[in-house]
Amino acid sequence: MRKSILLKALAPTLVLFSTQAAAVPFQSIDPRSLGMGGVGVASGTSANAGFMNPALLSAARDDEDFSLELPIIGARFSDKDNLLDEVDYYQDNNLEANLTTTIDAFDAAVVGGDPATIQSAAGQVATDADALLTQLKKLTGKPLQGEVFGGMVIGIPSKKVGASLTLNAYGVVGGQLNFEDQALIDGIIAAANTTATGADLTALENNTVIADQLADTADVVDNLKSNLGARGAIISEVGLSLSREFNIGGHDVAIGITPKLVKVKTFHYVLGVNTADIDTDKGTKEFSDFNIDVGAAKDYGNGWKAGLVVKNLIGKEYDTAPFASPGLTAVPSATIKVDPQVRLGISHGNEWLTVAADLDVTENEPVGFETKTQYLGVGAEMDLFDWVQFRAGYRHNLSDSDTSIPTIGFGFSPFGVHMDLALAGNSDEAAVSFQLGFRF
Repeated sequence: MRKSILLKALAPTLVLFSTQAAAVPFQSIDPRSLGMGGVGVASGTSANAGFMNPALLSAARDDEDFSLELPIIGARFSDKDNLLDEVDYYQDNNLEANLTTTIDAFDAAVVGGDPATIQSAAGQVATDADALLTQLKKLTGKPLQGEVFGGMVIGIPSKKVGASLTLNAYGVVGGQLNFEDQALIDGIIAAANTTATGADLTALENNTVIADQLADTADVVDNLKSNLGARGAIISEVGLSLSREFNIGGHDVAIGITPKLVKVKTFHYVLGVNTADIDTDKGTKEFSDFNIDVGAAKDYGNGWKAGLVVKNLIGKEYDTAPFASPGLTAVPSATIKVDPQVRLGISHGNEWLTVAADLDVTENEPVGFETKTQYLGVGAEMDLFDWVQFRAGYRHNLSDSDTSIPTIGFGFSPFGVHMDLALAGNSDEAAVSFQLGFRF
């Protein structure tokens, strides 16, 4: 083989990860929420109410007034099936280079015409081709998934009329390698084995493709049909959150609403393993739309709060326009759904400690090739003198019992200026978020 199959296949995925921005699962990527296990429906502040629950603008702490948050950035990467470990093994063991070397040795043996040397060289081709086949099987069907997020918030909390302007861009991409060259490599192995045991070139002469690959050292990659599938969406939103506290049946309840303008760009690629470039003008489809978030929050006055939010109240479907590399079979359009997302939250707090829990009532469909999500998160924040905050949490995916992740966070907020950082990670997933803001 003259080209790097794996690097050619994974490079498009890494490009997509690095140039997109966002996520369709419930957003909890701002650092305060991320550091506390993804919670915030009842425990959020005016600084992240537009992301978590607009009703919090009228249920915020009494000391909150004006907030400007810029920038808010975050990213998450998931490799649940340890694909990158298999990639390392593939590269460290030089599987392609080994096969190239043995094919060259076979070529030289054929030219020399010595049956014993031909036999030995063909046997080594079969061994190295089988090693390549085994590892390629381990790479297929294992999804990589990533999200990135960026935004800004201007928030003015008030029990009478709270308001927040939120601008954000968020996106998600999933990719996986689809191995479709079993028959091709099996044919190489069979021909090489026949030659190795029969000490003649009959098997090669009866199969011109395999004869070219072995006897003439043609590039095997030119005949590969394996491909990389990558699919996702980039979503940009401009939302204006409004909230007010109402007396309902003798109880003060904050109600919030966020109408938002939405732009969606879907992308869908099926790329050959020896495709070097992506034409970003192809494989995409754009939509302009409108949606709305609604939320409610109840402050019980004794430190306890409860919250409920429905994000993307109007269910939407966005089609993809898949692009396939020349020579590959075209794939049908996929539908990316943005369904209503319902989350409940509860929290208890005082001047120095807040604890909270959130639960997704709905199960969220994946955008790429990743698993479904339905999160249960718990977290806590310790606030020391309004200057330093320490956060920790834990998030569990009820749709996948193997997916749980611990989180930590740190805040520093002297004189109304604050910086927040959060990290989350386990052996399969990693996330990071940062925020700079001003609160008065």
